[in-house]
Amino acid sequence: MSKFFHRLFISVLSVVLFSSLLAGYQYYFVHGQELNYALLMGIYSFYTAPVFILGGVPATYLIDYLLKKEAITTIHAYLRSFGMYGAAGIVVAMIYFALTSMATGQFYFTLSESVSSIMIGIAAAAVYYHIQLLLHINWEKLKQKQREEQQAQEY
Repeated sequence: MSKFFHRLFISVLSVVLFSSLLAGYQYYFVHGQELNYALLMGIYSFYTAPVFILGGVPATYLIDYLLKKEAITTIHAYLRSFGMYGAAGIVVAMIYFALTSMATGQFYFTLSESVSSIMIGIAAAAVYYHIQLLLHINWEKLKQKQREEQQAQEY
């Protein structure tokens, strides 16, 4: 599969998971029982899909370009990559928030609006990054390695 379609697939999965998380939070913690869970998930999917696809996919190309060098340890590579994805999530979320605010005629941002936008950007980036990590795992290779280890322990 080409890189673009792979990233598009990850974006679609991220939209579904992120929208379900937001809908669950809204439904259970913010007393959003006026709307059912499926409707909330549809609303959030409608608003997050363009952001993930138009903002997230190009950001991943930029991040991959910047992170070409190998890290010293795997934890170091994970933290560095997660930090870059988090920063990209913040930038994309702030741009989206600025555009939607200006469309409604609001040209200033309160601290709480900015903090909530930053938290949403980090959460969205975390969802995308971890789905990307899960799809890079070669499950068959891991199963084969586990079988070999079990056979070695039996003998």
